[in-house]
Amino acid sequence: MQLRTLAMMAALAGLTVAPAKAQEDLPKASFTAAQADAGRAEYQKSCLDCHGANLDDGEFGGPPLRGSSFESTYFGFTADGLYGFIKTAMPPDRPGRLSDKTYADVTAYILSKNGVQPGANPLPSDLEALAGLVIEK
Repeated sequence: MQLRTLAMMAALAGLTVAPAKAQEDLPKASFTAAQADAGRAEYQKSCLDCHGANLDDGEFGGPPLRGSSFESTYFGFTADGLYGFIKTAMPPDRPGRLSDKTYADVTAYILSKNGVQPGANPLPSDLEALAGLVIEK
């Protein structure tokens, strides 16, 4: 699907797809190691075929979920953009089928594979809370 189509679907669902530029005084997005581990398990079930084991080498050509392109799209922006996109568009044949917690877990796993270190607090699954957290290493 084209990003434009996905953005329209997200807008109809009332979710943000394009991340908002973060304010400098916002806290960094955080997740726990256990949350990233749970996200890894779901990623292997629901995301691996398209995005691959390395998050950039999927059999079915999903866009890279790590590297400079991913970082320029999401790092320095609030976490609601990434979470909202994943929740409204993934998996492409069944978007929104996972629980809010599971989408947060998968988001945590993706962040962990991009060099974000786990912390003491889990990544929330609430868009309003995520809008107050910036994605940074």
